[in-house]
Amino acid sequence: MTLVRNRILALLLSFALALGLLPAAAAAAAPAVSVKINGSAASFGSVKPSIINGRVYLPAAAFAVKLNATYQVDAKTKKWVIKRGARSIGFTPGSVKATLNGKAYTLAAVPVAKGKDVLVPAASLSDALGVWTSWSGSSKTLSVLTQKTVKHAMGSTTLKSVPQRVVILFNGMVDTSVLLGVKPVGAVESYLQQPFYEYLRPSLIGVKDLGDETQPNLEAIAALKPDLIIGSKMRHEKIDGQLSKIAPTVMTEDVFSWQENLKFAADVLNKQGKADAYLTKWASRTADFKKQMGADIRSTEVTVMRINYNGTARFYLEGFASNILSDLGFRFPKAQTDIATDIFNIPSKEQTPLLDADYIFDFTVDWDGDGAIYKTQKEWIDNALWSNLRAVKNKKYYKVNAVNWNLSGGPIAADKMLDDLYFYFNID
Repeated sequence: MTLVRNRILALLLSFALALGLLPAAAAAAAPAVSVKINGSAASFGSVKPSIINGRVYLPAAAFAVKLNATYQVDAKTKKWVIKRGARSIGFTPGSVKATLNGKAYTLAAVPVAKGKDVLVPAASLSDALGVWTSWSGSSKTLSVLTQKTVKHAMGSTTLKSVPQRVVILFNGMVDTSVLLGVKPVGAVESYLQQPFYEYLRPSLIGVKDLGDETQPNLEAIAALKPDLIIGSKMRHEKIDGQLSKIAPTVMTEDVFSWQENLKFAADVLNKQGKADAYLTKWASRTADFKKQMGADIRSTEVTVMRINYNGTARFYLEGFASNILSDLGFRFPKAQTDIATDIFNIPSKEQTPLLDADYIFDFTVDWDGDGAIYKTQKEWIDNALWSNLRAVKNKKYYKVNAVNWNLSGGPIAADKMLDDLYFYFNID
């Protein structure tokens, strides 16, 4: 009888789990987690940090105390409110609906009541309380920082909490912020499709337009009262001093090293998980592309170019699109690498053969919107030497999207460019 009863109980338990009738805490093992705060091991009482369904959870009350934060629990509604400085989060066990600084917020997962405490996803608590976290899967250790010194292209800057009011001063970082789920309070306008590129616009409603990337509006920046400014030494070295007087300022080295800039922003903004997920997916997609291209990719020559308003043509050996193509394994024509290391303006049509390659990608931009640049482009295309280019002969000359291939310069644009490459090389 005992054996039969145990089997029945086991079947009922499995049925309850399948229907979701038991809480997540009961549905999964909760391995031990170590926590370090500012480098020192943190100890907890009866309610321990845990891993539930693959996600790290922290005991909210105990963690708040260790951060010198305060918390209150409404005895009737069971609603928790935790405050640290000017930040606050409100939530109720059993629901992902929460408030962050008085605004609607969705927790990463459902909080689980545990004795007199409640286990809350660490990602949500760190967001809410303004601390940086990093996770070591091998040691099952969550490292927490209550302030962070950021090394960047112009020196180092110490931040007292994870920024909430971020100003962004170059296009690639605007794209990056959208990927990371960080809505800036202000950002420089796009080069085309102002104020912001169409594919980013839905995520940037209400964001202040700060003018041109090369000359951002300093008064408008100051009026926003940001707690962080992200710029680029390549663009903003001369105004770094002025920016730093407005708010803590960090700088990337350039505007087109998008993967490095993504990692940098994720570290500063406490969004490493989202960056890691994107980069893992990017590595998988590019590996698939290279596999399908096979050995041919190393012998395939590509030209990245545009036509300029002054009647010259320009090829790129370095830049957003060129770096992606190079990373994939494509080659640039020797005629180009013999005379340049980054970009080169071809002064006359007599030098059209410098553009010769198996594939030509042209992101000529109509900056003025009057179509005049396309007349210049047509003059190049109509010259006799153009028809001798291998890509032209083999119908492998492509006019590509300038936003995705050149102007935006962020991870979302990189995905769009890779989509184009799958299409142009007829890969599924």
